[in-house]
Amino acid sequence: MESQAVKLRLQPTRLAQIASLVVVAGLVLPPLLILVVSAFSSQPPGGGWLFSLVNARRAFSNEYLGGSLLNSLVYAGATASLVLVLGVALAFVVERTDSAFSRYAEIFSVIPVLMPAVTLVSAWIMLLSPRGGFFNLLYQSITGADTPLFDIYSMSGMVLIGILQELPLAFLWLQPVFRSMNPELEEAARISGASHLRTLFKITLPAVAPALLGAWLMFFIYSFGALSVPILIGLPAKIFLYSTEVYLASTKIPTNYGAASFYSLLLLAMTVVAIVIYNRLMRDKDRYATLRGKSFNPRRYALGRARPLVDMLMSLAVLLTAGLPILILLWNAFMPYPQVPSWASLQLFTWANFGSALNYGSAMRAIWNSFWIGLLAGAITTAIGAWVAWLKLRSDDRFRIMVLSEQIGTLPIAVPGMIVGVGLIWLFLSLPVGIYATPWILLLAYIILHLPYAIRMCASGLVQLHPELEEAARVAGAGWLVVLRRVVLALIAPTLMSAAIYVSLRSFREYAASLFLIAPGSEVFSVVVLDMWQGGNSNTLAAYTIMVMAGLALMLAGTTVLNRKIGVRQAARSSRPLQESAS
Repeated sequence: MESQAVKLRLQPTRLAQIASLVVVAGLVLPPLLILVVSAFSSQPPGGGWLFSLVNARRAFSNEYLGGSLLNSLVYAGATASLVLVLGVALAFVVERTDSAFSRYAEIFSVIPVLMPAVTLVSAWIMLLSPRGGFFNLLYQSITGADTPLFDIYSMSGMVLIGILQELPLAFLWLQPVFRSMNPELEEAARISGASHLRTLFKITLPAVAPALLGAWLMFFIYSFGALSVPILIGLPAKIFLYSTEVYLASTKIPTNYGAASFYSLLLLAMTVVAIVIYNRLMRDKDRYATLRGKSFNPRRYALGRARPLVDMLMSLAVLLTAGLPILILLWNAFMPYPQVPSWASLQLFTWANFGSALNYGSAMRAIWNSFWIGLLAGAITTAIGAWVAWLKLRSDDRFRIMVLSEQIGTLPIAVPGMIVGVGLIWLFLSLPVGIYATPWILLLAYIILHLPYAIRMCASGLVQLHPELEEAARVAGAGWLVVLRRVVLALIAPTLMSAAIYVSLRSFREYAASLFLIAPGSEVFSVVVLDMWQGGNSNTLAAYTIMVMAGLALMLAGTTVLNRKIGVRQAARSSRPLQESAS
C-alpha cells in the first residue's frame, strides 16, 4: 500500500514535468526548426514544402555576402573583446575593491531597461553625427574646423556604440563571477610575496577563465546578430553586416523570405555551436574551483590613492552608457533643430516636439501596444518560468525531463531576436492559425525570447527557499496546492513580481523580432522610434523617447516600492502556523 501511495504521489509530478517539457519545447523549438525546413524549400511561406537548394544558391550568389560576413566578424570580434575587457574591469572594481561606486552598481541593471538599444544608438548619432552631432558642432564652433572631430558612420563608430550598448549586459553577466569567487588563494599568493598584478594574472584570471571565455562567446553572438547598430549606423555608411542581409531580404520589395531563412539558418548554426562550447566550458568549470564546502568573506582590495581615479572612471562609464544619451535627448526634445547649447539657443526653447510626438502617426498606439503586450508577456513568461524552476529544483527528475526542459527554455538567451522573428513568419504563414500580422505573434515572440530570464530569476528565488519549509507544511497535513500557494508563492512573491516586471520592461524595448513581425495596427514603441529616425524627425524622436523613458522610470520606481511591501506582507502571512493552512 505504501509503495502504491508513493507511486500515486509521483504520478502527478511526472505528468507536470512532461507538461512543462511539452509547453517549453512547443514554444521554443518550432520557430527554430522551421528555419531548417524553409531554408531548403523553393516554396514561399504557406505554399507547402518542396525540397530545393534555390535559397542557398540565391544567398551565395549575393555579391555582398562575403564582405558582409567579414564585416560582421570584425565588428562582433572587436566589440565582444573590448566589452569583455571593460566588463571584467567594472565587475572587478565593484565586487573586489573598496570603490565607492560599489554602492551604486545596480544602476547598470536599470540602464538596459530604461535605454532601449534603438534609443541609445539614436542618441549617440545625435552626439557624433558628422553634420549635426553635438560634439562635432561644438568642436567646429570652438576650432573653426570644417571637418568633424569623429565620424560615427564608420566601423570604429559602430564598434564604439556596440560596446556602449553591451557594456551593462557584460557587467551583469560578469558580476556574479567575481562575487562568488573564493579569494583565499589570492590572499595566500599575496602572503607569499606575489604582487597584486602577478596575483591577478596567475590566480584570479585563470580561476575565472572558463566563465570569461563563455561570456566572450555570448557577447560575440549578441554583436553578430545585432540590428540596431547595423541599421542605424551601418546602412547610411554603406557598411553591410550579416544581420543587415537578413533584414534586407525580409523587408525590401520584393521580399525574399527564402533567402532570409537560409541566412538565419547559418546564424542559428553558429549560435548552436557557441552554446555547445559554452556549456562544455561551464561543465568543466569545476576544474578551476579553488575551495569548496565552506563560506568565505572576500577581502576587498584597498585602492588607496587610486580610489578617486577609479570612481571617476566608473562614473564615466555610466555617463557614456546612459548619462550623455539622456542629456542629448532631453536637450533636443526642447529644441526645434539640433544645435550646440548657448544663450541664444535657449531662446528657441519649445514644447512643440512633444505635441508632434503625441500626434505622430501610430506613436500613441505603439505605446499602448507595447504596454499591454509587455505586461501580458511578463505575467505568462514568469508563470512558465516559475513552474519550470520549481519542478526542476523540487521534483524527482530521475528521467532528466526537467533538465531537458530547462535547457530548451534557456536556449533563446543566445538566439538573436531576428532569428525568432523570421522563424515565426514562416511558422504562422504555414499554419492555419490566424495570428500572423496581429499583436499575438509579438506576444509569442516576447515570451520565447525572455523565457530564459524568467526561469533563471525564479530559480534564484527558489534556491533561497529551503525545502524544509514545504516539508513542514506537508507534515502538518497541507496538500501540495496549499503548500504551493501558502508557502512557496507567498515567500517568493517579490521574486515573481521582479521577474514579471523585468520581462515586461524588456518586452517593451524589444526591437529585433518586432521589426519583422509588426503590421499596421500592431506597431510597438521601438519600431516607431526607428520610423521617426528614418523620417528625419530627430527632435520629435527625442521628445517621444523622453516621455516614454520617464514613464518607464516612474513605473519601475512604483513597482519596486510595491514589491517591497508585498514581500513584507507575504512573509508575515506565511509565518502563521502551518496548521492553519492545512485546515
